[in-house]
Amino acid sequence: MAGCSRAGEGDATATPTDAPTAAVTRTPRPTPTITPEPTPPSPTVTVGNQTLDESGVLTMEQVTLPAPGWLVIYNTVDGAPDDVIGQTPLTAGVHEAVEVTVDTRAATETLFAGLHLDVGAEGVFEFPGEDEPYPNEPEAEFTVELALPQPVVEVVDQEVGQDGMITLPRVELLEPGWVLIHAEEDGQIGPIVGQLFLEAGTYSSVTMTIDWRKATPTLYAVLHEDGGEERRLDPATDLPLLQNGRPVVASFKAIFPPDILVYDQPIIDGAVTIERVISNGPGWIAVWADQEGQPSFIIGSAPLVDGLNERVTVELLDSAITTQLYAWLHSDTEPGDDFNYPGADPVVRDGGRMPRATPFRTDQVAQAIVRDQPLADDNSLSVAVVVSAANTWVAVHASADGQPGDVLGRTLVPPGISRDVVVTLDPAPAAGPVYLVLYEDLGVPESFEAPGADPVLANDDNRPIRIPFTVEPAAGE
Repeated sequence: MAGCSRAGEGDATATPTDAPTAAVTRTPRPTPTITPEPTPPSPTVTVGNQTLDESGVLTMEQVTLPAPGWLVIYNTVDGAPDDVIGQTPLTAGVHEAVEVTVDTRAATETLFAGLHLDVGAEGVFEFPGEDEPYPNEPEAEFTVELALPQPVVEVVDQEVGQDGMITLPRVELLEPGWVLIHAEEDGQIGPIVGQLFLEAGTYSSVTMTIDWRKATPTLYAVLHEDGGEERRLDPATDLPLLQNGRPVVASFKAIFPPDILVYDQPIIDGAVTIERVISNGPGWIAVWADQEGQPSFIIGSAPLVDGLNERVTVELLDSAITTQLYAWLHSDTEPGDDFNYPGADPVVRDGGRMPRATPFRTDQVAQAIVRDQPLADDNSLSVAVVVSAANTWVAVHASADGQPGDVLGRTLVPPGISRDVVVTLDPAPAAGPVYLVLYEDLGVPESFEAPGADPVLANDDNRPIRIPFTVEPAAGE
């Protein structure tokens, strides 16, 4: 039976074979490659100490800039960067052995090198302006040995005689220029009291004349260039010569003859004013009454300090005032608060001789001092001194055929001595002659009535005070 059965027959069920399933393989996303951006180099300057000669060329060992900019050299004042004395443009990057030319006249022994942006007009150094220094980047400090010929002025303390002659032991100029002698004012260099032009060269025992009556016990010799019109001094263009970035200046002491400047003047509040006196050491100014044309007895005195004394008020004994008075300079031989003449504090002698007393008058007087000058920015002029016994109009007239013409401006001053009186002009005149005229305010008070009720004041010769002077062209015209 077994042999009769068919293969494959029966109740058995065939099991189908499952088809194979393929596994999913994920393709990884590519990781982007980050290209590092270069870090801009920091702005830096590497510089060593070096010698500065007439070429004015300095060398920086290395300069690095993140963008186009400027290498800038500064001189120093009080150890800090001050004025720019040279600059050169540079592209971005690292630069070796960079040369820059500086103004040798303004160079100091210590210099600073810094870097500036170039953000304004390309290639144009605009500082002060848009081309500011790189922020938070300190300048590099270095020193230079100044191998430069230098202008020189040497001075010595000296006595000055009535001729006003002084001597400078040595002057050296590299180019034509000026030697100016300045008085002292508030401890600083003040007005010019003497000037001398010199060609380039070395000079010894240079003599020159000063206005010693305007001088002070301390004087300053200053060298200036001849930068404007040749051989014509103009302080606006003939600038001081510089050495190590500073003017070439030498100070010295001067001893002057006994001298007193006092104007004829009215008695105001029982006192007079001595305009100027120089005392070699502490001293006294004494005012003497007149008797038959000679000093007779002292009616007032005031102490003096060593050196220049200006606008000294001397109170007088009213009952003893005479029309003619005299001023005499006395030494202070017994220091203290008291004037001890005649027992001590004698009159100061000049070369062993008794000098003449300085006379001045107190009767009806009027005078003025005015100098040639350009107009100020507000079209005003300045009158140095006006002296009058009454309220006075200080008037400036145009010139008309050599005589005072239209009134251009006026200012009212009180009795006594008025200084630096400012008169504003309208209309402003062209450069040329004008006239200063003094008028007494005799009509309606503080009302200008000239010609008319306010008469022209006269001097002690009974001549009307009409002073011609010149309005000079403004600087640069």
